Amino acid sequence: MQPDLRLVPKPALHVSARLCGMVGLLRMNNDELTRHVADMATRNPLLDLAPGRQGGRDAHEAPVVAAEASLYAHVLNQISVAFDDPLQMRIAQAFVEALEPSGWLGQPVASIAEHADVTVPQAEAVLARLQDFEPTGLFARDLADCLRLQLIERGDWDDAAAIVVAHLGIMLEGGADALADATDLAPGVVAETLASIRACDPKPGAAFQHEDPSLDRRPDIIVRKEAGGWQIELDRSTMPSVNLANTGNAVDPKLAKLRRDARWLVNAVRLRNQMTLDVARVVIGHQVGFLERGVRGLKPLRRCDVADRLGVHESTVGRVATGLLVQTPIQMLELTRFFSRALGRKRGPTASRRKLKTLLRDLIATEDPDNPLTDQMLAKTLSEGAAMVSRRTVAKYRQALGIPGSPMRVHIGASSI
Repeated sequence: MQPDLRLVPKPALHVSARLCGMVGLLRMNNDELTRHVADMATRNPLLDLAPGRQGGRDAHEAPVVAAEASLYAHVLNQISVAFDDPLQMRIAQAFVEALEPSGWLGQPVASIAEHADVTVPQAEAVLARLQDFEPTGLFARDLADCLRLQLIERGDWDDAAAIVVAHLGIMLEGGADALADATDLAPGVVAETLASIRACDPKPGAAFQHEDPSLDRRPDIIVRKEAGGWQIELDRSTMPSVNLANTGNAVDPKLAKLRRDARWLVNAVRLRNQMTLDVARVVIGHQVGFLERGVRGLKPLRRCDVADRLGVHESTVGRVATGLLVQTPIQMLELTRFFSRALGRKRGPTASRRKLKTLLRDLIATEDPDNPLTDQMLAKTLSEGAAMVSRRTVAKYRQALGIPGSPMRVHIGASSI
């Protein structure tokens, strides 16, 4: 019997060195790109490198108002050590793109798995390793998960801790006594558990604010308001001009390879610059209200929305946007600050989550201190103007802002919020 020898095509992901190189370029800010190109020029004499254009926009004095890049840089460094499998690194990158400044994940694991085109168990396996990163609590699903991870590390996680963490909302509404009544735990056990919880850091990502020296640099994108509208452009003063040197028609194989590598880098840098500019123009062009009115003018915008506009994958938008600094007429901030997910039902008005938090804080700050607004009243007010939201949603975001319920606000007053 003759063996049946047939070629059967199977789908496979082939990641070439040049594709990896292009992905790496998309993740770089202007300073990182300059250093990378300068390093490549020392190895390839066919790269003609000229300094960036100098001009009147070299000095940028506005304050930096973001710290996401420092957090991202921290976890990316740990990922490079913790993972060597390409698939797991790709999944880890998807989790990084979902990371909020607080250190929590901003998306469900199922959504992250879908975006990474992997199964939920594969994503969960990578997440388990990411949650071992320092400081403990990074990549938590929510506040309860963040506290759980830290209590486990401290040796304080037990049945009582699990019950208290699951019922923290009750304490915010009625205090420790209400928590003890609702959980049937002894007041002493509740007090001891709460003491352990208070020693935890609810937002481990916030510790990276103002600590990353990479934020003390010139911007990657400049936004100016002119007579014809808002102008968005790359800051060419921070970028080198890289071209292919003229070497004639030499046929030396080594020289031919250097020429191919140099030509690829020149084209890759141009593509990177164009993609960076395209993403910035779509994002900032959508958020003109944010430039003019601050958070109250912020519209819902997700990475997938930008990806659909540009016809690219969502992960490409995430790589480009992460770490880019934008110079506006008022301040310098990261491009990721222009993103905000929608909040509200499909029917009715929608608002960004950051805008809702701002409006919620304003409503509570201006309420009658003797008759504070209940969550139901706040939900009704917001639904009439900003977004169709439920009482539970209002309670969730009020708690995220660290604002107690209306019974507690009668005693502390709005001025302390």
